Amino acid sequence: MNPAAEGTTYPAVPFTVEPSRVAAFRTLFGISEGVPPTFVTAAEFAAFPQVLADRHLDLDFSRVVHGSQGYAFRRPLREGEELAVRARIESIRIRGGNGFVTIAMDLEDAEGVVVCTARSQMIERATGA
Repeated sequence: MNPAAEGTTYPAVPFTVEPSRVAAFRTLFGISEGVPPTFVTAAEFAAFPQVLADRHLDLDFSRVVHGSQGYAFRRPLREGEELAVRARIESIRIRGGNGFVTIAMDLEDAEGVVVCTARSQMIERATGA
């Protein structure tokens, strides 16, 4: 992992809060209305490929474990709305040969207002670990 990649931002990726996908999440979690908070993960997956393909970041995904996940909502997502997902490398730390990267993704509505920020921490284990 390359600490110099900290601060990298990526182009926005479009994402639709599709009612059929929301319904599948609701069924999975046994709720009858609204967009489940964890649906944000589907939006993250729309933007993750560009992060994982970033050669400057130099992340060896074969050595990665998921460290943490969090969401900061400013309002609930709405079925059918169009969002833009903007990914950025929020922080990179190297400790004991292990790399810790926090990837933040802002979900913006059609007016450019951030409705949710998702943060994922990934840990790239040291070679031989």
